[in-house]
Amino acid sequence: MPNALAKELNNTIQQKNPAVFNMLSTLGQELYFPKGILTQTAEAKQKAKKYNATIGIAKEKGVPMHLPSIMSQIPGTSPDEALNYAPSPGHAGLRQEWKKMMGEKNPSLKGKEFSLPLVTCGITHGLSLVSDMFVNPGDTVMVPDQL
Repeated sequence: MPNALAKELNNTIQQKNPAVFNMLSTLGQELYFPKGILTQTAEAKQKAKKYNATIGIAKEKGVPMHLPSIMSQIPGTSPDEALNYAPSPGHAGLRQEWKKMMGEKNPSLKGKEFSLPLVTCGITHGLSLVSDMFVNPGDTVMVPDQL
């Protein structure tokens, strides 16, 4: 039985694009992004003005503690950019820019509603997520022959 968050997402997908919902695998219909510590951390980075008591990172004078010898290896990057935890779906600003570029490079997306792109750990991780979302056990998958 899907989680309440998964049900909410499924309802949204069914309303916005029933064809996509029908393509989801059984597992794909059960997937959701949990509103746990990672989500709370991302939210706190945006909204916490005085205190942020989420995932700990040692700070000194408001800046993540760091070794200058390490930071010198990544010039042009602040300790905040290099050392803070990245949100699991990727940095929101980069995802928004990516979505904007998708619209610019794909005129067929004009007027279409689509979510922010999601960052994965690499091509294999991305393919694994897609297969989890759209392929059920026992489904036939056709791939090109590389010969």
